[in-house]
Amino acid sequence: MMNVRSYRAMGSLCRQRAVFDPKNSEEYFGQAERWDHLAEAEIAAHFEECNAAGSKASSSPPSATQSVA
Repeated sequence: MMNVRSYRAMGSLCRQRAVFDPKNSEEYFGQAERWDHLAEAEIAAHFEECNAAGSKASSSPPSATQSVA
């Protein structure tokens, strides 16, 4: 999740630069959007990993040593 924090910070810096450099603001806003997209993709991947790990653990059949009530 450290990547998400870095991506959000880079997006914020790009938006700040866009404000202070109006001639190149379109480019900076585009870069900010790219960083935001990377952050969202990182968050989605993290939750997919968590959900996949949770579903594997809950869908495994009980072992012979576990009692089934």
